[in-house]
Amino acid sequence: MKLFHKVFLCFVVLFGIAFQAAGVMLIDYAYENAIEQEKKYALQQFQYNKYILQSILYSEPDFLWVQEGNPEIRGSFTAPVALYDSDKNRIYSNMIMEPDMLDFTSSGEGRLAFRIYQKEGNSYIYVYDHVRQGESEAYLVTQTDISSVVDIQRNMTAYFQRIYLIILCIGFPLIFLLTNLLTGSIKRVGKAARRIARGKYSERIHVGTKDEIGQLAADFNQMAEKIEEKVRELSEAAKAKEDFTANFAHELKTPLTSVIGYADMLYQRELSRKQVREAAGYILHEGMRLEALSLKLMDLFVMDRQDFLLEKLETGGLFENLRPGILPVCGKHSVRLHMDIEEDEIAVEFDLFKTMILNIIDNAVKAECSDIWITGRREKTCYQICITDNGKGIPPAELGRITEAFYMVDKSRSRKQHGAGLGMALVAKIAQLHRAGMRVQSDGRTGTTVRITFGLSEGGHSEEGV
Repeated sequence: MKLFHKVFLCFVVLFGIAFQAAGVMLIDYAYENAIEQEKKYALQQFQYNKYILQSILYSEPDFLWVQEGNPEIRGSFTAPVALYDSDKNRIYSNMIMEPDMLDFTSSGEGRLAFRIYQKEGNSYIYVYDHVRQGESEAYLVTQTDISSVVDIQRNMTAYFQRIYLIILCIGFPLIFLLTNLLTGSIKRVGKAARRIARGKYSERIHVGTKDEIGQLAADFNQMAEKIEEKVRELSEAAKAKEDFTANFAHELKTPLTSVIGYADMLYQRELSRKQVREAAGYILHEGMRLEALSLKLMDLFVMDRQDFLLEKLETGGLFENLRPGILPVCGKHSVRLHMDIEEDEIAVEFDLFKTMILNIIDNAVKAECSDIWITGRREKTCYQICITDNGKGIPPAELGRITEAFYMVDKSRSRKQHGAGLGMALVAKIAQLHRAGMRVQSDGRTGTTVRITFGLSEGGHSEEGV
């Protein structure tokens, strides 16, 4: 059974029961009030006729022994009455209908007894009590017709049943609309979920209420946003992998074609020594580029699959250990190196940190710079390393792409220098593994600055996993 049907059925049942109960209680309340009024009237009748009986007994002590049906007696009382002697024997009655039995033991002087009696479609209230006057005593019973009250109750019940059916007929459409209103939002959530399942990730729900349904819609929209975001990330990742594969294939194809071509030429032709040397030189150059490409790719793959331990090292000693690896790179291209490192402690994995710095230096050298400045400064709660060169800058429009794999600002220059467009991608990856911030600045004309920012924590040397 659907939720709509469950809610609708519950509303119908609750409404029917509630309305029926309210009607019955109202009719019963009205009936009880009417009976109370009739009881008061019956009591008044009894008291008046009791006074008449006492007056008769006072003036005629032998009154109780007269013949039944005496006209004088008949005309003395104002309501149907019955008289019983002390032995509960009836001695007089002008009642329309007498009850089968009256419990006189429940009455006594000063203790009135009431009884409602129904027979043959008629209803009466009987009031009876013990009456004493001098030596005479009797039981007096008065009869009050309440058939009209009972008829009214019966008519009200029948009328209410008709009204009840009419209200139910009117209530069904209203309950249907109310149920649809309450479950409509849930239906919209279901429809939106099905649309998302079909790939419409931008689907959202608008619910103006602030109740649980509104909260459900808000939670659903938040979930949909997260799904859309994840799908977008997966799509971007898939595209990045496709681009990576395509770029890798391109970067691999070009040197391999050249290597195969020159190798075939060496194999098939008789060449002069000079030609052989030129061919071998080109094969060597492209082989070195392939080697650099494979090593950097290996580094990227390895870093994605390993955990590294970070150790707090003194920055001064750290860069002194790096200097022997940096100087040959700079010396090969006649680049002057300037270092100014403020003493502090940063958490690094030495080999990864070395790879990161050397790749930044290598990029600076390839930009045909003459000077490279490496500075290290503490900035409040962080330590910032800046590597600045005075070579060819990077156009501002391309700064956001330099960490993409295989992206090269000047492809011809990079390939000439065995570049594969993976250096800055490695730098970004290593910075990420160190939970360090990375920022590249350039005006596009002269010089580039790479800033690596490491967070600092108080305390001594420690090791932690990444």
